Amino acid sequence: MPMTVVDSQGIADESLPVSELAAHLRLADQYESVPGQGARLKLRLRAAIGAVERRLGKVLIRREFILAGEVKGGTRIVLPIAPVDSVISVSASRAGALLSLGKAMIEPDGHRPVAVMKHAINEGEWVRMTIHAGFGDWPEVPDALRQAVLLMAEALDAGDGPGLVPMAEALVAPFRNIRVGSMG
Repeated sequence: MPMTVVDSQGIADESLPVSELAAHLRLADQYESVPGQGARLKLRLRAAIGAVERRLGKVLIRREFILAGEVKGGTRIVLPIAPVDSVISVSASRAGALLSLGKAMIEPDGHRPVAVMKHAINEGEWVRMTIHAGFGDWPEVPDALRQAVLLMAEALDAGDGPGLVPMAEALVAPFRNIRVGSMG
């Protein structure tokens, strides 16, 4: 069973590049004075960032996540999102009780980082892990991904259909995890 990923904090309003999107959309300097304009841009940015993050399995703006689910066991857990900065806490459900397993080390990987536990987890145990993930603040997000978010937000604002716009898709393609081989 795959781990469930829950964004426990969400993206703070001040972390959203609202002025960058306004400039990208060529809005007048006084766009904030129009009622609802700022909220509309924030909504478009959250949707665009979410679309890019889901497409890539990567977190753009650093924040806290909770990962939960059954694991295969052992001391290594492959994480379903990247990049991961740190593991804040890990707990496992044993005999009906939640047992703290302390912190874990991260083996960085651009697509699937690995949490290395101090104590082994039994196969089939339910694990809850709190992590910090993301490239960083908006300026630390790779340029191509920032541009893809702005293009997506623009398309959403224009009422275009679902899915990444072709130019945004081309910009995110180098960041995708390509799987080679069979699933057997």
